[in-house]
Amino acid sequence: MAHEHAKLLLEQAKNFGQRAEAVRQAMGMGMPLSEIEQYLDWLDQRKLHSIRFDEEQSDDSSAEDA
Repeated sequence: MAHEHAKLLLEQAKNFGQRAEAVRQAMGMGMPLSEIEQYLDWLDQRKLHSIRFDEEQSDDSSAEDA
């Protein structure tokens, strides 16, 4: 549960400027930069996986309609 507030700020950042500010705030809360980087990488992978899953579901739905 370490740095949960900082992680929430990072997760809510929607664009580059917001993400940069969230990183500054997370560091200000004592979260190490290496942990911030790892968490952002994890968020990006999760988002990418979600997009791929949504595309696959859309493709499956289109194939069933045909």
